[in-house]
Amino acid sequence: MRDVGIVMPVYKQNHDYLKLALKSVLEQSFTNYYFVVVSDGAPADHIEIIKRETEGDGRVHLIEKEKNEGIATALNTGFNYLQKFESIRYLTWVSSDNVYDPEFIEKHRNALENAPENVGLSYSNFHHIDHKGTILREQFSNYQGQPKETLLDNCFIGASFMYTSKAAAKTGGYQLWPVEDYEYWLRLTEHCDIVYIPEVFAAYRVNSPLSVSAQLRHSKEQHRRFRHALNLAKLEARKRRNIPCELTVIYPVSDGSLQTIDQLERLLEQTFSNYQITVLDTTPDQSASKALKGIEDPRLTFLHIPGASEDTAILTGIQNADAPLSMLYGKGAFPSNHVMLNRLFHYYLQYKARGADAKHIIFFVNDKGQVSHRAVLPENEPAFGQIYHTETLDGILKK
Repeated sequence: MRDVGIVMPVYKQNHDYLKLALKSVLEQSFTNYYFVVVSDGAPADHIEIIKRETEGDGRVHLIEKEKNEGIATALNTGFNYLQKFESIRYLTWVSSDNVYDPEFIEKHRNALENAPENVGLSYSNFHHIDHKGTILREQFSNYQGQPKETLLDNCFIGASFMYTSKAAAKTGGYQLWPVEDYEYWLRLTEHCDIVYIPEVFAAYRVNSPLSVSAQLRHSKEQHRRFRHALNLAKLEARKRRNIPCELTVIYPVSDGSLQTIDQLERLLEQTFSNYQITVLDTTPDQSASKALKGIEDPRLTFLHIPGASEDTAILTGIQNADAPLSMLYGKGAFPSNHVMLNRLFHYYLQYKARGADAKHIIFFVNDKGQVSHRAVLPENEPAFGQIYHTETLDGILKK
């Protein structure tokens, strides 16, 4: 009885990479599976390679789509086909430029077979390889083996995984290019627990020239799309789980200059993501908003208050803040790197965990780059780039 279903979406790919990927699936130690290859508008020479490499193998089914519609649609096409086989209990999908260890299917299947009933996803470590197949030093395993709740902070599932058809039936299909996998894991893990296998069962090809990741690296607009989708996936997951926003960032702007745009970009690149941004545009013609709205992000809100002073703009921002913490943004060196807000917020959490009253304490990064705290000093407030309790900052501003 075949109880594993595998999908490989194919669009444009290096011929050698495609052959290696197909071969690594066909030569698995566990052989009793269905393998669906979805040609997502792939060129004719790709289809010829697929047919030639899989010829005579009854486990393989090729679906030829005339139009390229993206990975999510290709995956849904493949998994919809597999739904007709009631024997399938386990599902996975593979990339057309990665290489899979011969025990990839067997080990993941065994992990799910032997796991408690509530476990619906198995994932493992994997190698990063370059265009020649050489193993790189990067160790993704340092980030793996975490509780499933921390998926909201970073995606540690990676390129080697398998999940149950039971969990998949509760989750629905893939969506939200180009973070289809991450968004799917967020929804899937709301229905099941996960198990980590600390072994390497796949090789993920870094810098593959035809991959989505290469497109994202070489285009500012594509990177912005990726960042927007990533934060939208996180925001929607928090809404489903009733996790409130932690921080309102108040950003008064008086122009739409490149410096203003760069400041917003640096804020949006922060690894900490559970915050909302209120942009207070004081320009007479909304020129700042027009410049910044080219940068999409689901956490952004724009308020136009033409001709307002900075103090008035900040007060308007704090009056519209509905998170327990607030920060003024736009002056000073903050953030000096992409993890600074994450460090600052976790320092705040550690301070609270000690049972200390944080209401009248301000959390900031000192001149040496160290995270610290201090008491509220009315004569020095408000300061930019520092975390306040919203209620405390509101009281300071009204005085």
